[in-house]
Amino acid sequence: MIRTRCILCAGALVLLLVCLAAIPPVAAAERIVAPTGAEFVSIQDAIDWSSAGDTIRVRSGFYMENVRITKRLTVIGVDSGSGIPVISPNNKDPAVVILADGCTFDSFSVQGNDQATGIRVSSGNNTVRGNTVRGNAQGIFLASSMKNTLSGNVISSNNKAGLTLEASGENTIENNVVEKNTVGITLDEYSLSNTIARNNFQNTQNVVSKSPTSVWYSSIPYTYVYLGTNQKSRMGNFWSDYLGKDANGDGIGDSVYVISIGANKKAVHESDQNIVDSYPLMDPKDYYTKVTPSIDDPTKPQPGILPTFVVPAKTTQQPAPVKTQEPVPAPPSENPPEAPPALVFGYPLFVAGGAAILLVVLIAGAVLLLKRRAARNLPEDGADEPPVPADDGPHVVTKAKSALRNAVEKTRSLVTVPSLRTVLADTDPDEAPKPSVTDQKNYFPRELENKYTNITFVGRGGIAWVFSALRKSDGIKVAVKIPISFDEVTGKCFLNEIAAWETLRHENIVEVTAVNILPVPYVEMEFVPNSLEALEKPLPVWKAVHIITGVVEGLHYAHTHGFIHRDIKPHNILLTGDMVPKITDWGMSKVLAADVKKSSVAGFSLSYAAPEQVSPSEFGRTGERTDLYQLGVVFYELVTGSIPFGGESIVEVGNSILRDAPIPPSEYNPDAEAVEKIILRCLEKDPANRFQSAAELLDALRGYLDEDDE
Repeated sequence: MIRTRCILCAGALVLLLVCLAAIPPVAAAERIVAPTGAEFVSIQDAIDWSSAGDTIRVRSGFYMENVRITKRLTVIGVDSGSGIPVISPNNKDPAVVILADGCTFDSFSVQGNDQATGIRVSSGNNTVRGNTVRGNAQGIFLASSMKNTLSGNVISSNNKAGLTLEASGENTIENNVVEKNTVGITLDEYSLSNTIARNNFQNTQNVVSKSPTSVWYSSIPYTYVYLGTNQKSRMGNFWSDYLGKDANGDGIGDSVYVISIGANKKAVHESDQNIVDSYPLMDPKDYYTKVTPSIDDPTKPQPGILPTFVVPAKTTQQPAPVKTQEPVPAPPSENPPEAPPALVFGYPLFVAGGAAILLVVLIAGAVLLLKRRAARNLPEDGADEPPVPADDGPHVVTKAKSALRNAVEKTRSLVTVPSLRTVLADTDPDEAPKPSVTDQKNYFPRELENKYTNITFVGRGGIAWVFSALRKSDGIKVAVKIPISFDEVTGKCFLNEIAAWETLRHENIVEVTAVNILPVPYVEMEFVPNSLEALEKPLPVWKAVHIITGVVEGLHYAHTHGFIHRDIKPHNILLTGDMVPKITDWGMSKVLAADVKKSSVAGFSLSYAAPEQVSPSEFGRTGERTDLYQLGVVFYELVTGSIPFGGESIVEVGNSILRDAPIPPSEYNPDAEAVEKIILRCLEKDPANRFQSAAELLDALRGYLDEDDE
């Protein structure tokens, strides 16, 4: 009898294993979190109710809670119309803690936790990407973490450090913006073999590292476009305090960036030596476009300065698989062998039979279990009392009610700002607030919505709102200018601007692609993402010359076609991703030739004004040389970081422009001596002493470039 029972038990076990193997895996669930109208109003409740492998999507909102991820989950922020979701508990605990391996945390704003960490990772193989981490004590803190990837994050204005690594190794930190923190990144001596590459570091102090084996540049070369030219190199990081030069113009510094560890220049031991970024970027990473891993074999030795004690960290980039010749399949037989009947019918019948037996056993066991539980919970002496639940774990209904009650309570503490995209997008508090999403749509005429989609407010000019949008006809991104008001004066100025601009076609002038006054007045032009005003100054002299040369070429074209600009300033010089300058806002332009459409709108920006604009009676009328003077002010600012003439009032600024000699640029920046004569000649008070044409200025700039090549 005992033997028979053992055989039956063994058979049942085999059937159970077969049935379990035949059952397909349960698909991962997806949870939705939102301040209202979703399955959950709390991120943490959604995490607690989820199983490993699930995805949690968190919609726009302001979530004042601490988040602990204790199982393998994908947690994604979704911009549902009011910006990416914000997590801001504002207490002494980390806003987000990742304790499980293999998690993804993507597209959140973690902010305002000024007494604690924004995101803390204490596990491995996680991905933290696309987040804005701002205004915390520490931005992202890796503690005893291995093989994590931090990519595409903006880590800004944290009062201790942007990135901190303690006892964390083999992590990949790439393509992040780390700026305005007290310290950009810190690594202790136990954080080994990390790869830190293609990041922007612009902080009070950029790096404090005691890690002798972390690598500060990519382990493989990349191909990319820099200043309009195709290049190939390994890539390090952009360091705001790097002072090296770039002789060949590939955007990679000629000298290394030293990350100080040891103070002894003759050190022998690794722990006493400094390490370096051998491929420092000359510009922030955004200026390197079309960046792709090189197709060359990354296992081949690459040129560059490689300290002998550095152990390259593992990289997320994998070499391309080696193609091997696949075996040629044999031609099909005319009479292919039939499958054995057991394989055709036996396996499904076997599984079905086993499943049926297992189902009967489970039902019988469940009935027996319910009988025993009911017997245990019967009231004594026939009392008519409800049974007490067995103390063998939380009841599902009870847990659901508890979660619902907690969600309702937490809803009262959630702050939701449904329409202020600029708040939820974590804008600089020092900047003036932009219009809300609703207000922006009000500015953009409904009559044009059949022509454009993905409409985004960019800014306001003198007489028009500026939007970026996708043209529905071909999907190309363009800029659209809409008059602020439709009164007669604004309309006249707007039409004058169109007339002065629509005929200009040059690489260094923003191109107008469509103009109409119906159904409403608007101008469509090419979209250029950056401006000279936004660049941190001073720039390296060679780069300033590159930009100024492009602007002069655009002015030369405009002057030969009968136009002067009269309001050249950094705000009106846009920059493409390849650092190609383009002059915009020709609304102040004045036609030189009588047969060209007339535009007589007068105006200028005082800080960049020429003497003849401040005092026409003394210095004469404006002309081509006015543009060259204003460009000289811009050139001066690019190489020194300061404008040549200033004051505390309009009168003082005007008098300085008319009477004061500018301080030589070389006193601010010794490297500027190479172009000092060119700049000072542009800034001559008397127009007769300046360059007399854009062509003459171009010759002078080309002379500098020729000397530099030598």
